[in-house]
Amino acid sequence: MNRMDDLLKIRTIYKLKSVYRFNSQENRKESSAEHSWSAAMLADYILTKTNLKINRLKVYELLLYHDVVEIEAGDIPIHHEDKRKNKKENEAKAVKILRPQLPKEVAIKLEKLYNEFEENKTPESKFAHAIDKLDATIHELDYKKDWKGWNESMLRKYNEQYVSAFPETKEFFEELVKFVKKNSYFS
Repeated sequence: MNRMDDLLKIRTIYKLKSVYRFNSQENRKESSAEHSWSAAMLADYILTKTNLKINRLKVYELLLYHDVVEIEAGDIPIHHEDKRKNKKENEAKAVKILRPQLPKEVAIKLEKLYNEFEENKTPESKFAHAIDKLDATIHELDYKKDWKGWNESMLRKYNEQYVSAFPETKEFFEELVKFVKKNSYFS
């Protein structure tokens, strides 16, 4: 396959810009691509601030690729438990559908990184999960109306198990919880 064929195929990943999440972004919803970028930026900040000794490049790659499957499977908000029942199966199917649409190297990387993220066993994947959760919470600080129906126990239920993997991310999470309580985000 020539380079131009690969360049045409790489556009498949660009479709992530058109997958919209539950989170607000001004007068529209945030795209999964925007979330991946902000999560990578947040990871860079926290890794720099805390000097945590894990593989930064692997963390960045995990965050860039973790939602690519949403091109086929769509995004399902964390609190929509009934819709999440077949999420893993649908995302595994999405990887298989996306593979032939991507350049070979990207397809291999997608599958490898997606599996590592989902297995959540390596320090990097655990950190990426914590960042994924922190990013969504931080993002929503600008959209108080999106907090309607949420309370502290829900926030902890959907996030705490992930952010607790590292004392550093747990501390950031606890600061966020204090902030949202103090500023009346919970309805």
